Amino acid sequence: MADNFMQSVMNAIEGKSNNSMFAPTKGLGFHQFDGNTPINDVLQEIGANFTVRKDHLVRLPEDLFHRFLNGENIKIDLKYLINTHCATVREEDDETISLVGNDYGIIQNTAGFELMDLVTNSSVTGVPMSVVSAGMVHNFEPYVQVKMGDGVRLDGDNSETDFYCFFHNSHDGGSAMKLTFSTIRVVCMNTFMANMRSQGLTYKHTKNVGERMDLSNPEIQRSVIAKVRELHILKDEYINRMNLFRLAKVTDHDIDVYVANLFLDKEEMRNVAKQHDYKWETIDTDDISQRMKNLIYSFKDTLESGVGQDTNRGTKKWLFDGTTNFLSNTLNYGSSKDSEYTRATKRFDALMAGKSNERMEKAYALLSV
Repeated sequence: MADNFMQSVMNAIEGKSNNSMFAPTKGLGFHQFDGNTPINDVLQEIGANFTVRKDHLVRLPEDLFHRFLNGENIKIDLKYLINTHCATVREEDDETISLVGNDYGIIQNTAGFELMDLVTNSSVTGVPMSVVSAGMVHNFEPYVQVKMGDGVRLDGDNSETDFYCFFHNSHDGGSAMKLTFSTIRVVCMNTFMANMRSQGLTYKHTKNVGERMDLSNPEIQRSVIAKVRELHILKDEYINRMNLFRLAKVTDHDIDVYVANLFLDKEEMRNVAKQHDYKWETIDTDDISQRMKNLIYSFKDTLESGVGQDTNRGTKKWLFDGTTNFLSNTLNYGSSKDSEYTRATKRFDALMAGKSNERMEKAYALLSV
């Protein structure tokens, strides 16, 4: 049986829950909530109640470095100061998080959760929201999953789709703070995610990010509320799009073109299209790598026989569901040499803001034409 949602994001499920979508998760600090927990209590429970600062950096020549390690007093010349980068540090235990640019703007977790407090205030936004899960990734990156109202069962489908906002903050310079629109298709005990990171709020870690997130500013508060309402409208747009996908038939050639566009780069596309007319059985490793061929064959297997793929066969909806299934559950993230935690974080990163996320949004765009 395929993994459930949090395993598809984290690949680290253990234990059982009345709701398989939010089963207890090991390795990445997963916590389940009943929808009524105050956002500040969520912050405390997941261990995100820490503050971050920026420290300056110096470089040490080899001789000074060893003298320093030996406990000698050393004099550091001003020329050894590094002015282009700083280190982000967790203040509570003085632990280094990462290196960032000198102009990097810290978004404290309390500021992010203040934003979430507004987002989940249904009496203000007019949008039904409830926190259902939260946790930490890489030990320093909090995330919160917020459900938007009730799920829906699309016409002609035996599965249910739920709608979420996904909040994620970081302190390592790797990504902006984001509030994105996500959908989860539920098939029996299996769930498949499509995270649309282009839809939502994005706060880049620039030096003036604090001003752009100042919710005491009425204009900024109104813009956040407007965006939350847009996400709720997007829910209806998504339902309409999926119903159109369900009615749109695809041929074998359509599928081959879709697969090529989804997985291949421009040079590989030229080889496959011009020399082989998308006939995968005639393509050799001079045109695309064996690894890519294996990935494509694995995708086609999931498309044909994956969980939930027995409905809407031969339609764009079938293609879209097969894609979420493949990216959420079939595709391997990391190698057998990686630890469970490393594989979990690689999967999370890929699905939320990495290559798999890009492919998911590309799939939605390709099928919307």
